[in-house]
Amino acid sequence: MKVAILTIGDEVVIGKTMNTNASYVAKVLESNHFIVTNHLAVRDNVHEIMDALDFLYKDASVVITTGGLGPTVDDLTKEVCAKYFKEEMILASEELEKIKTYFHSVNMTDNNIKQAYFIKNALIIKNDNGTAPGMIFEKEQKIVINLPGPPKELEPMLNETVVPYLKDKEKVIILEKQFRLMNIGESHAETLIKSLYEKYPTIKVAPYASVGVIDYMVSTPHINDRANFEACCKGFEEILSDYIIGDWSRSIQEIIVDLMSEKNITLAIAESCTGGMVTSSIVDVSGSSKILLEGLITYSNEAKINRLGVNKDLLMQYGAVSKEVAEDMAKNVTVNSHADIGLAVTGIAGPTGGTIDKPVGLVYTAIYFQGRAKVYKHQYNGDRTKVRVRSMMGLMYELYKLIKTL
Repeated sequence: MKVAILTIGDEVVIGKTMNTNASYVAKVLESNHFIVTNHLAVRDNVHEIMDALDFLYKDASVVITTGGLGPTVDDLTKEVCAKYFKEEMILASEELEKIKTYFHSVNMTDNNIKQAYFIKNALIIKNDNGTAPGMIFEKEQKIVINLPGPPKELEPMLNETVVPYLKDKEKVIILEKQFRLMNIGESHAETLIKSLYEKYPTIKVAPYASVGVIDYMVSTPHINDRANFEACCKGFEEILSDYIIGDWSRSIQEIIVDLMSEKNITLAIAESCTGGMVTSSIVDVSGSSKILLEGLITYSNEAKINRLGVNKDLLMQYGAVSKEVAEDMAKNVTVNSHADIGLAVTGIAGPTGGTIDKPVGLVYTAIYFQGRAKVYKHQYNGDRTKVRVRSMMGLMYELYKLIKTL
């Protein structure tokens, strides 16, 4: 099945917003053995959207749109799709009630009502994370699928509804297995598994890298090739066992919270350069209150001394970004909070502040447990945000490894 991706929105065309949705949708489609023919982005304009649909349907039988499902006057996607297929829009009363429920604590404005209109006889895609339901409509062997723009809404709708729908349409049956890797670069991972590509040419081993994580999908549409598929998966696991943390279904933070909850282990965190990012990533997980006692952002030297009790002499002798200070931060946040495990991170996120001895991207992380601290020195590349994210993800990986051994 050939699928095209159409992103709708002025903000994407003019470069104000990165088109990460197209990359994500393409990744998911390709991993499920659908053929992505085109990516196209157009403004919130009726004629441009109509022309784009005409163009994309020349090569694809399915067009997935992202964006333009909001309540404002320039959110035109469903209306233009109805015009393209010469169909009328009708109010779905059940969806309207769901939208009203979403706004139960806030006054809903009249313009939100337009989000409950859909092409007659369309399949409505529920949106559990927002007010813009999606839509699937099919006519004359053409399928259009409308998804909202916010990734937190789009991604579950794509995975839970759209992909199963398309698989059912084409009766796609594939063998597949997911792996999530951490603490390894994509080029290193590819070098290690190069032999698998040569040994199993009918098996697709596809990487999808993001900051701090590499997702792999091992798959084949040849369902009678199970022996080779299973052998390839086994080989993958054996080669990369030190880096595999699970599949795509759960983040490392979710795994950590579950493991610590099961083992009744508590956690405290002291952060400098990450500015609360580590703590926030744990708090994002439901049930984190069972394990997280406190998180402190001690950005300045004064805060490290006054809030954490970091030894002033260590700061003067070694500086805030040092093995010694990271260790003292982890120890003190553990002891002061009476937690089982303490985490600490201190570094230079940039783009300024680096020196020859301590360049931008230098980060120390520490874990304190049972009276002993282990400190990790990192030299991360990338901009300020990437350094901070990589610091957080690296610390999560070291914490995961520790908890797995307990």
